[in-house]
Amino acid sequence: MGYASPLPPFLTRSSLVVLCAVLLLPGVPGLPPGVCRAQAVPRTDTPRGGTLRLTFEPVITTWDYEFTPHGRLPIGASLPATVFVRQEQRVTPLQLEYGITNRIAIGFKAPLVRVNSRQSYNVDTAGTPDSAGLALDTLLNDTTYAYGSLSPTPRNLHYFAGDMEAQAKYRFFETESYAISGTFLVRLPTGHQDSPNNLFDIPTGDHQTDFEIQVAQELTLFHRLWLNASVRLANQRPGTRDMRIGPQSELLVPHAALAKLNWDPGNYAAIDVAPLYRFSKFFGAGLTVGYFTKQRDRYSYRSAQDSVDVATHMGGTPLAANLLDPGTAEVRWRLGAAMTYVGPDVEGSASFEQTVTASAGERVPAATVFRIVMRLSRWPF
Repeated sequence: MGYASPLPPFLTRSSLVVLCAVLLLPGVPGLPPGVCRAQAVPRTDTPRGGTLRLTFEPVITTWDYEFTPHGRLPIGASLPATVFVRQEQRVTPLQLEYGITNRIAIGFKAPLVRVNSRQSYNVDTAGTPDSAGLALDTLLNDTTYAYGSLSPTPRNLHYFAGDMEAQAKYRFFETESYAISGTFLVRLPTGHQDSPNNLFDIPTGDHQTDFEIQVAQELTLFHRLWLNASVRLANQRPGTRDMRIGPQSELLVPHAALAKLNWDPGNYAAIDVAPLYRFSKFFGAGLTVGYFTKQRDRYSYRSAQDSVDVATHMGGTPLAANLLDPGTAEVRWRLGAAMTYVGPDVEGSASFEQTVTASAGERVPAATVFRIVMRLSRWPF
């Protein structure tokens, strides 16, 4: 197996040149940048020097279908019985940014994540699981798999911390109609991964360190049209992860195949574009387009003894950790709409996005994303 390219497939050198040219287009006469802002896309502005900016940005993501190599299917469609699964993740981050100067700012984000996985079997007219559902329940509770019966996420497991972030941002070019900024972000391993013993568990974070670079630009045309585009490139650092070793296409993997593995998650890149039309001095609305791609993850045993232990538990059958690698790459497109209000010190916006297509991944959520943003800027002293 060869090594992955340092850049995702779509980021060839020629495409990078075109992308940089687009981001560095000279501005044209118009309104000052940032008069209207599409909050679904990272912005170029920073708090004024000496100002503390508080951002409250709840994001609700729901999905009950997934994109698979066989098309868009309900979650759990590969199980030997009909089940109904609806996944929900609510991220409520509190972000603080402090303007060191009018162009340089530092910030910290602490997300609280609520997860809820609602699961049920197909039932008959009496409200009990049908024969296929009862057979599946028996299979899930068998010691071979030991997943337990399908049930909603318990209340005491709803809320957890997510992966916290620290960042430094510099707005290094600005004219009356154009601005561009760069951000360096570190994502910390404070969230928790999904459990390999819960068939439909939802993680609150990757629980490993990421380094991300963001470049955002804003361009105003014709005194009304505001164009925002951003590029994000991330290097995901290696960590460890508890996994049942088997193909990503298989939901039911024996409990004996469980092991703690070295995990090298694939690097990712994203492009977001948000054209916004300014209807008045304070209000604007527009569309959002998002493209995301991630390289394949790579798994390996932490030691030769771990490999021997898994083979022993599997009755002498050796399992290669890289069985988990295929199907972990991901490509997806999201489309949506955003509206925003901007006052002197208070901002608010809402956006709605839908994953419309995905490929490369074994199971990519067909997610609906609803985001609300509220910002308040104040002098702290």
